Amino acid sequence: MENRKITLADIFLDVLSISDDKGTKLADERIKAAIKSPDISELLNICVVNALGFRAKIKSKTVDNAVDGIINFVHAEIDNSNLSDSEREKESHKYFAKYLGDGLKDHLRATGQLL
Repeated sequence: MENRKITLADIFLDVLSISDDKGTKLADERIKAAIKSPDISELLNICVVNALGFRAKIKSKTVDNAVDGIINFVHAEIDNSNLSDSEREKESHKYFAKYLGDGLKDHLRATGQLL
């Protein structure tokens, strides 16, 4: 059995899993699958901590690795789907994720949270 600390992200996901909404349950399952990556898990925990009004620090490289992990995760989902134009969908998602990652780093840098 794994011996790891419970994070705020874990508590957030537990709350999501209680919902009766099918979309929320699907989001919960997808997030739980994605956060098996330590970088994605750390980024999610920082986001939850920030949402609660606290300020935590994170490395720029961790944000980059988390964004790359999210892109890879979504690309794997696209490959397993029946999308007719999966390459265009992948590029669109990659551009959007990188743009959001840059915005997140800018915000974290402005608040003094980016190491």
